[in-house]
Amino acid sequence: MARVHARSGQHHRWPQVSARAEFLAALRAGLRGAPEGALDEVIADYDTHFAEGKAVNRSEQEIAASLGDPWALANELRVELRIAHWEAAPSPRSGVQMVAAVIALGVLNAALSFLVLPLLLLIALAVIVTISACVAGGIWMLFAGPSLEIPGGASVTVLSAIGLIFAALSLFALTALCGRFLANALARWVRLHYQLLPRADRAGTT
Repeated sequence: MARVHARSGQHHRWPQVSARAEFLAALRAGLRGAPEGALDEVIADYDTHFAEGKAVNRSEQEIAASLGDPWALANELRVELRIAHWEAAPSPRSGVQMVAAVIALGVLNAALSFLVLPLLLLIALAVIVTISACVAGGIWMLFAGPSLEIPGGASVTVLSAIGLIFAALSLFALTALCGRFLANALARWVRLHYQLLPRADRAGTT
């Protein structure tokens, strides 16, 4: 496309952005905030796909069309990166980030998003309150128990306090195991039922 300068009459040719550069720029923008190393790896994968497509005489427009909308693709890739981060470093924070990314993508249906998840949050809150109460009760009994004159003396008081604390620890460990199991099950379900991360080796080639 050329434009004529009104005063000089000279033609100024404005550089066109290639489909390859436009696609990769949009993909990078859509993945803004992702870990730098993972982001560079994803961009490199799709850049390689463009290079392999051009090697067999496919145009950049054809390759970009076969890969789909880069913004929608970035949303899918963000979920995959969250899943990978959870699997590499399981923690409450990475688990919550993964679930939030899955919900944002719309993979989960409305019943699961608006009924089951709030119920799980309420259960988690109840468990946290129970654990806190057990720990607080155990500590209180250790220090104030002897003044209660519980039958059996100080030994019963101390054992009761220790029992409460160990009950809290056991409940915490059980809750953590259940949470990890549910997060892993969600990650597996998403990967089985939703095609994520269509990298260069399995992106469309038609």
